[in-house]
Amino acid sequence: MSKKILIIGNGAKEYALAKKLSEKHEVYVTPSSDTLKEFTNCLDIREDNVTELLEFVMENGIDMTIPISAQALKSNIAEIFNNNGQKIFAPAQKASNIVFDKALAKKVLYKLRIPTPKFGIFEKQNMVLDYIKNQKIPFLLKTDASNSAAIFTSYQTAKPAVDASFIEKNKRIIIEDYIYGTPFSFYTVTDGYKALPMGSSITYKHSLEGNGGQLTSGMGACAPNYKLTIEQEYYLMDNVIYPTLDYLEIEGNPYLGILGVNGVLTDDGKIFVLGWHSFMQDCDASAILEILDEDLYELFDSCIIGSFSDEADTIRLNDKFAASLVLNCKNKQNIENIINGLDNLDDDTNIVFYPSVIKNKYLEYEANAGPVLMITTTAATAAAAVSKMYSEAAEIEFKSVSYRKDICRSKF
Repeated sequence: MSKKILIIGNGAKEYALAKKLSEKHEVYVTPSSDTLKEFTNCLDIREDNVTELLEFVMENGIDMTIPISAQALKSNIAEIFNNNGQKIFAPAQKASNIVFDKALAKKVLYKLRIPTPKFGIFEKQNMVLDYIKNQKIPFLLKTDASNSAAIFTSYQTAKPAVDASFIEKNKRIIIEDYIYGTPFSFYTVTDGYKALPMGSSITYKHSLEGNGGQLTSGMGACAPNYKLTIEQEYYLMDNVIYPTLDYLEIEGNPYLGILGVNGVLTDDGKIFVLGWHSFMQDCDASAILEILDEDLYELFDSCIIGSFSDEADTIRLNDKFAASLVLNCKNKQNIENIINGLDNLDDDTNIVFYPSVIKNKYLEYEANAGPVLMITTTAATAAAAVSKMYSEAAEIEFKSVSYRKDICRSKF
């Protein structure tokens, strides 16, 4: 039976989820975008306007709300909706702090003895600068104001960024050792007490081939993570996910929703945890959703109504591999930039648009600077999925198109 679902957020991960759910359900999304309007009912309600969102849900008989954007989760929407008897699949604000408060995340990892890179947390500018003078390079700089991290290879290049961070009134800066290895995400669905794995991915966040350049929100992904063994997945469940859930429950902040691990797998098999995700990330959401063989509404609903612990034993995955590639536009000039070649793609190639893409009066898609779209292909093997992905990418043309050429091309 078709349900009415409201998704809050309009990035690539929200687009991917909306597209998946719209196969069976009536989906509403806010804020709107030109591409989301093609298959969802778009609203123009601010993501943190909880009062107006609640009114819309109650007046329109929405069966479930899924807030994904950080702005929505930080507005305490989950608790307010629960108090008003509305189904919502998301962690409460205090529970989600473990994702968005980078300093808290590092402290919890340390407290729970979860392996994490060496770090320092600073509230004074001079203390940061003194610390990085002797810091092993490369190293990462993180702030609570940003979802990503910046990588630096010298004191001279890091100092202007530190200065700018304090000018922007960031309360805390985290300096963290850079760990060489394979970045990955490991996702679980949880009702706050029980958790089940829902997929893993190799994530590519560096802007250049060979993991060079700066860190981005994501350049591509491959799922499932063929480098992560079953034993390592058990390790993540027993030594990362469950200790985290137990800690949050003891603190009085049980976590309901998708809880992901942001980690690095070293060449010698060690796992380091950098932090947590509150949902699938932009670069891997489409790939993860392609390998899921579950009714997502029923799965999420079981967490909300309290039947998850009794009814769910496993989250089914299909036997395919999925590969995703983000196509970017380097053209910062405000000129017409038509996206061509989309009609040449195979019917089973999944396209996810970023919100910057617009449709002109001729119903043509136009690219703007930054991430433009993501394509995801599936096959019986990772190598075949990747080969197909790059063949499809070659069909797409727009001015200043750019993408990494080495996604998932190492040691299958």
